[in-house]
Amino acid sequence: VADAFATVPREAFLPEHTARLGLAAVYRDEAIVTRRDPVSRMPTSSSSQPAIMARMLEMLDLRDGQRVLEVGAGTGYNAALLSRLVGPKGNVTSVELDREVAARAREALLATRSAASVVVGDGRAGAPDGGLVDRIVVTASSEAVPRPWYDQLVPGGVLVLPLRLSRVLFSVQVVVALRKVSSGFDTVAASSGAFMAMRGPSATGDARPAQAVVAEHADARHDRP
Repeated sequence: VADAFATVPREAFLPEHTARLGLAAVYRDEAIVTRRDPVSRMPTSSSSQPAIMARMLEMLDLRDGQRVLEVGAGTGYNAALLSRLVGPKGNVTSVELDREVAARAREALLATRSAASVVVGDGRAGAPDGGLVDRIVVTASSEAVPRPWYDQLVPGGVLVLPLRLSRVLFSVQVVVALRKVSSGFDTVAASSGAFMAMRGPSATGDARPAQAVVAEHADARHDRP
């Protein structure tokens, strides 16, 4: 994971932020908002804090040649890290709801010669082709695990996602790693963290932009294996 972060240039996925604030700002351990709702001005997309990204990549326990589904492309930076970790024999597909966000992520991945691909769609439905994957990582918080994610994981596959634990307090979340078993999921690991809500095509229901102020971050005080 450390090698992936040392190899993939974050500034290539944040060109405007780099131009405005300089290279050092890009490499601070903090989330960077990249898109806001035009009406509410609340964040709808960001480049997550590297600390929580690294933690989630470690929780995925990625291996060379694995097939990975990412739900929420954002800038494309995480997809590039995933692709680096699974190697040239692996496959990384990122599903992004917002067409403009997806297009910009594709451009950045192409510029950095990453093999990861980005498709437009509702990530709650899983991979568009319905194919089985070894790992799923979700970059937005959810109150539940959609059935397609379970169905598309191979037996023993791992899902890492931020779960919201309260309908009242949005920031009460936990990032969990779940391993698929015949009866459902076993919990492999858990770590504190907070992510924006997953959005649907209608931008209602599960989407709660007013709560998006808890942009992707970690809290190092409350980790456990």
